[in-house]
Amino acid sequence: MRKPLVLFLINMIISSIGFCQTDTLKAYGFFQKGHQQQVLRNYSDARVYYDSAIVVNPKYYGPYFYRGLVRYYLKDIKGSIEDYSVYLQGYPKAASAYDNRGWSKYVLGDNNGALTDYNQAIFLNPNVSKAYLNRGGVENRLQLHNDALKDFNKALSLNPGNPDIYFNIGITKAVLKDFSGAVTAYDEVVKLKPAFDLGYLYRGVSRALLKDIKGAIEDLNQCLKINPDNGEAYLNLGAIKLDANDKPGACADFKKALALGNKQAEAVIKENCN
Repeated sequence: MRKPLVLFLINMIISSIGFCQTDTLKAYGFFQKGHQQQVLRNYSDARVYYDSAIVVNPKYYGPYFYRGLVRYYLKDIKGSIEDYSVYLQGYPKAASAYDNRGWSKYVLGDNNGALTDYNQAIFLNPNVSKAYLNRGGVENRLQLHNDALKDFNKALSLNPGNPDIYFNIGITKAVLKDFSGAVTAYDEVVKLKPAFDLGYLYRGVSRALLKDIKGAIEDLNQCLKINPDNGEAYLNLGAIKLDANDKPGACADFKKALALGNKQAEAVIKENCN
């Protein structure tokens, strides 16, 4: 009497295994279609396929990572964090998932949570430039500027010639009042990325603070040549003209800044142009 029962249990186990394999294959099919749509930047369609993959097999962790990316692009930042967290249950040593989740937390203003995730990402893989760059951004927001500078320099050692890293180094050095160091960093930015208007804007501001007025004006004008809608450049040009006692020229630039939506310009105009 026991043999049929044993055979029944064996058949049930075999059927269960077959069912799980079928689910995984079906989920993988949805995952592939989702990834194809994601590559094409059809993020809403990609999410539909990733959702289907997860419904078919919730323990197939791959789609959670990619759905986390897609949800971020679709502005569902909290959802992206949830997906990365599930993915990390399956792959707790995935440094890239900690890095991505850290960025989503940073976007939501959870600076300490982001810092914790970046620390873990770097612990798991200390050779990825982006993690140091991202952690440096959080540290700057937390007023840990010296720590940020160390991270940006580490990022640069792992990815030499990256203009974004030089840009962040420049910003951090300016905050630390090392304006000469900031200008040196921005020099690299505009060399590597000559169409980047903010590189000229921030170098111009640092040059102005170093009393290199001619260089500052050249940079701010170049910024506006690249991006005529940069209100901050007009605001800073106006400040330079005001310091030179060119009040009419300064007020004209302040008004251009205001017309371009610069919020600081309104208060500056009230104080200096009435």
